[in-house]
Amino acid sequence: MMHPGFPRRTPNAQCLMPIEPYKPYPNFDNLINQTDAEMQRLGWTKAQGREHLEKYYGVRSRLLLTEDELDNFLLYLQLTDTPTPNQ
Repeated sequence: MMHPGFPRRTPNAQCLMPIEPYKPYPNFDNLINQTDAEMQRLGWTKAQGREHLEKYYGVRSRLLLTEDELDNFLLYLQLTDTPTPNQ
């Protein structure tokens, strides 16, 4: 239901701009790519990564981590030599 005090917006094709994916911080792609590489190095599946995120961060996706948490997860992966997330 529209609020009676507000005018209706009319679509204007000239104003439409492509929507880019949300990136919470500038280093996002770099950290995601590095965690991808480290998970691959360790032989982790997506399910194993998700399990680790749920256990230690309470989220199912790296997209829901803060920059510090994602950086911490990357450091954990870099310092890990075993192929399984649960030690």
